[in-house]
Formats: sequence, C-alpha cells, structure tokens
Amino acid sequence: MKSITTSLDQYYRAMQNRYPNILWFGDESRYEIVMTFDDGPHPKDTPQVLNTLAKHDIHATFFLVGRYVEKYPNLVMQIYQSGHQLGVHGYRHRPFPLENPATLQTQLDRTRNAIANACGISPETIKDLRPPYGAFTLKTAAMLAAWGYRLVLWNNIPPHWMQPVSWTIEQVLDQIHPGSIIVLHDGHGHGTKVTQILDIIIPKFKTQGYSFVTIEQLRERKR
Repeated sequence: MKSITTSLDQYYRAMQNRYPNILWFGDESRYEIVMTFDDGPHPKDTPQVLNTLAKHDIHATFFLVGRYVEKYPNLVMQIYQSGHQLGVHGYRHRPFPLENPATLQTQLDRTRNAIANACGISPETIKDLRPPYGAFTLKTAAMLAAWGYRLVLWNNIPPHWMQPVSWTIEQVLDQIHPGSIIVLHDGHGHGTKVTQILDIIIPKFKTQGYSFVTIEQLRERKR
C-alpha cells in the first residue's frame, strides 16, 4: 500500500505542476484538509451526510448536479444554512469534453443560477466547479476560466461506491497529508456507507491535528 500511496502522491504533484491553475491540493505547510461531496443533492443521502458533519462540527464543500438542484432546492438550502460551501458539478453529470461548448456554458450557468436561487445568494459567488469524472481538456479548462469558473480536482478519491467500508477507510488514511482534498459522494444511495466512513476518519484526522476547511478557505491559504 505504501508504494501505491507514494505513486499517487507523485502523480498528483505532477498534475498540480502541469496545471497550476487547477486546484488538486492545498498548502502542505498547514494541517488543513477539505472534505468534498459530489453528485448530490439526494433526498436520502444528503441529510445523512449533513447530520454526520454537524455531529463532528466540521464544514465541507458540496459539488452539486444541476438537475438535482432543481428537483430538491430545499436540500440545497439546507446545505447552505449548515455552513457548507456550494459548488457546481455539471447539470447532467456528463463529461464536459463531450458537450457542445455553448450547451455546456448554458447548463453550467443554469446550475449556478439554480443553486443561487435556492439559497437567495448571488450566482457570482459560486465559482468553484468539479468536472464529472475529473474529465477535462486544455480547451475545456480555458473555456471554464473564461466563463468565470475555477476548476477543482482532488488528491484523495477512494472508490467507496464499489468496495467495503474498511478498504476505503484504509485508503483515505494512507493517502492523507496536509492540504488534501478528499472526495466522497452523497448521491446514488451511497449515504449510509459514507456516514460510516466519516464517523471513523474524522475523529482520526482530528486526533492527528488536522482541521477541516472549505475549498474557498483552502484557496485563501494557498494564496
């Protein structure tokens, strides 16, 4: 496992160097990490995740899918009122390079506006965006920047949807380091599994001296 972790670290460092305008991880001199959640909101999964985060008194960043935002605006408001950051994860969870550029921009703006309307905030405050499957090209990245979005990827993404909870916990703990951005999911029926994972890893991280911040806060530190 150690050799795999080392290889992953090297990969993400290489990616951060190659694409400096994309956020893969934060300031490694600070014992801060970010919990992020993709694919929501979901009527069963998201409340479970929110309750668990509240129990441990931490804030996270949620990257939301536009069609679910429109379907469950009350959940979007609940995420926002709980003190978490909101970001965009596309409108229909399709890889951005496969979309027509005009269609993609329309869908992203539709998603951002739906999030803003649900929370009563300005759309311009919602800038961070995670592409579905992490898929992007240099052309995609340039277009997103021109449209006012900031790409966020990760350096810690265990495949929790397809493996036992114990494996995920081991992987997350092995790959953690200051500035890490961790990806879990609060959609597609993963909520119960994710809450079990959170209940174990969050206390362990706190014991190791880590604090939890949002992507926005991580960016401020990295600057």
